[in-house]
Amino acid sequence: MDVIQVKDYVDYLGVKIPSISKFWELGDSTALRVRKDGTFFRSNYERGILLYALVAKHRPQNVLEFGTGRGYGSLCMAWAMSDFGIDGTIHTIDMVSSYEAIRWPIIRDGSDPSVQYLSRMEVWDDVGELQWINRINSLKGLSGSVMKSFDLDKIDFAFIDGGHGYRSVLHDFIITLMNSGERIGILFDDYSAEDWGIGTQKLVAKYVLPYLEAKLVQTDRRWVGGEKENIREDGVGMVWVETGDSDEWLVNIESKFSFVPFLTGYRIWENYYRIRLKLSKTIRGFISFIRKAL
Repeated sequence: MDVIQVKDYVDYLGVKIPSISKFWELGDSTALRVRKDGTFFRSNYERGILLYALVAKHRPQNVLEFGTGRGYGSLCMAWAMSDFGIDGTIHTIDMVSSYEAIRWPIIRDGSDPSVQYLSRMEVWDDVGELQWINRINSLKGLSGSVMKSFDLDKIDFAFIDGGHGYRSVLHDFIITLMNSGERIGILFDDYSAEDWGIGTQKLVAKYVLPYLEAKLVQTDRRWVGGEKENIREDGVGMVWVETGDSDEWLVNIESKFSFVPFLTGYRIWENYYRIRLKLSKTIRGFISFIRKAL
């Protein structure tokens, strides 16, 4: 698999991108992270530049994103659609509602970084353009249950950044192909031999590279001036792959294992996971109530 630095690949795509400082500013509001020691860092803001450039280049009509998070990727893709006059929609899936307040590291209006409790829509209304937000269709739920009832136009671009375990990545990949048009481009986040990326690495090795050429784009803090600009890690990055014959790709993969039992089993696992989450939330609420009462 070819390995390329993010700036080199964006240059290769040949599209004009906005000022890098604008991506950093948007990232400070929607992608900032905090370490265990309390220090803040800009975590892979470069993915937004890459997504913007890929959308501008390939001009997709229907984008499917697994893992909205705080929305940096969604906003960057919608930004590209707006700038290049692309009449498209980004369907983005997350188990957290756009109106639910979550723990949110942020730098706002030049202030010092802090951790607040904010919702996506609260922040998006503040930092996003209306023409961006209007291009985003937020879908709440786990990917299996959401995609079971997905009945929209064929997908021609996907960003897979949801669950990072192998089973979750495989589900999101297979269900993308099952809902894609003839031509599809897929960007996988978090390709690595570390625990957080080994699911993607395993999938790419089994079901991408045997059939198609792919590129490993090294992104995280590797733009000009980034702390990792000159560090080469051939096994870490984001993987881009595209095909003009998704049906053939799907047939080749289905010859290796049966989709129906896998998808059924995955949805059963999701139901179990959903019950665990509700139970955990109930227990935390009960403990909090008891502490306040004592």
